[in-house]
Amino acid sequence: MSVSTSDGAGRASVADPGHRSTRSWVGVLLVLLLLTEQSALGFSLIAPALPQVAAEFPGSQVVWVMTAFTLSGAVASPIIGKLADRYGKKRMLVVTAAVGAVGALVSATAPTFEILVAGRFLSGIAFACMALGYTLIRDTFPVRMQSISISIANTGVGAVGVGSLLVAGVLIDHLGMRSVFWFAFGFCAVGALLAAIVVPETPIRSRSRIDWLGAALVTASMFVVMFGLSRGKVWGLFDSRTLTFVAIGLVGFAVWVWWERRTPEPLIRLDLFANPALRWTVIAGGIAYGATTLLATLMPMLLQAPASTSYGFGLSATAMAGWLLPGQLAIVASGFVVGATARSLGFRNHLTLGAVAIAVAALVLATVPTVPAVMVLVWVVFGLGCMIYAAVPNLTLLTLPETERAVGSSFVGVAQTMAGTFISTIGFTVLAHHVLAAGPTGVVYEESGFQAAFLVAAAAAAIGAVVSLAVPRGLQQRGAQR
Repeated sequence: MSVSTSDGAGRASVADPGHRSTRSWVGVLLVLLLLTEQSALGFSLIAPALPQVAAEFPGSQVVWVMTAFTLSGAVASPIIGKLADRYGKKRMLVVTAAVGAVGALVSATAPTFEILVAGRFLSGIAFACMALGYTLIRDTFPVRMQSISISIANTGVGAVGVGSLLVAGVLIDHLGMRSVFWFAFGFCAVGALLAAIVVPETPIRSRSRIDWLGAALVTASMFVVMFGLSRGKVWGLFDSRTLTFVAIGLVGFAVWVWWERRTPEPLIRLDLFANPALRWTVIAGGIAYGATTLLATLMPMLLQAPASTSYGFGLSATAMAGWLLPGQLAIVASGFVVGATARSLGFRNHLTLGAVAIAVAALVLATVPTVPAVMVLVWVVFGLGCMIYAAVPNLTLLTLPETERAVGSSFVGVAQTMAGTFISTIGFTVLAHHVLAAGPTGVVYEESGFQAAFLVAAAAAAIGAVVSLAVPRGLQQRGAQR
């Protein structure tokens, strides 16, 4: 059975934050931010280098540079979360970041494409840093700082998104493709070192054994499903190959569920998801998160589409970053909004309002506006809607037992990633039916394709908003009392 460590009186023991000043806790938060943004950095820093990767390794399937990262993060996160609950979240945070740094180093020095992809697979393990970071905040930070700190840790992706695009452009132009992997190595290695020195460890522990069979089953099932969905963007959502992989993965999940219900010490307590608060938070948050994933992919494509089309702006990567900057800063601001209004508004309302804002932004983009000011403004609305990034983890942590926080939060993160991949696959399947031209510089889509894909995102966000209303009001009130 899972229990926490206790003091001599048998009471649950938690970190005593009283000996640290607010300035000290801010320093700890900044260190955690270096690591919680590893997943965002793994995408936005590396994506601009894909054309150069293709040029250096002719004939390679460059999509695997991103797919390996996502797959690794999905399959490793629950296992790392369970280990963190048992052996310590700080310890596993440092180990995970160190493995991510090794992965970046392997990619930076890779003599072949296969080794580069292997390095990316190792780097993807750092995906778990986000859940470990905000569960550490929940376990160790003063109550007065928890909500806003968790919110900031989950919405810092906005600043990282723009900053990494600019950094990637400068590095690639002046130092070559491999420099982005060296930068990722330094970023992750420094974060691991500072975390080892500065971040406090939580004394909360789970005493349960590791369910290695359950870990193997869920890992294999997630890998097969994620592989099928990721390839679905190329094969098509309803292609027999895509459906076969997804079906095999779902069968694997069914076997895993059967085993988890049978074993006395499961990897993940599935009864936790029977709790309406957690169940509806995961479903609503996952669907809305899927909409943000699709929009974050479509918007750069739209802005960089040739000006010769009726809708494209033909922007360079640097110019695009400038256009997106206000919206990305709005993502950061949304974290402060959630933290500052936790008592007065409640996290459930943040999830609902955020999903509505994302739906509105997607609906406006479905008109494919050609006025620059409109594009900038609608991305600000989208950025404010990304308060869901802060609302979901706060709601999740309110429902999870303290000894299940890391593994539970990791599993929620994986569910969001899978939802994002699924909804993106639907959007790109729709977009693929509206190809205008294809050439050596890439694919140009018809305006109607973007309209349809943005409508997919709008529908997903709207569904997420409606489902969020099922989150029990009592949980919202608990969040308001924090």
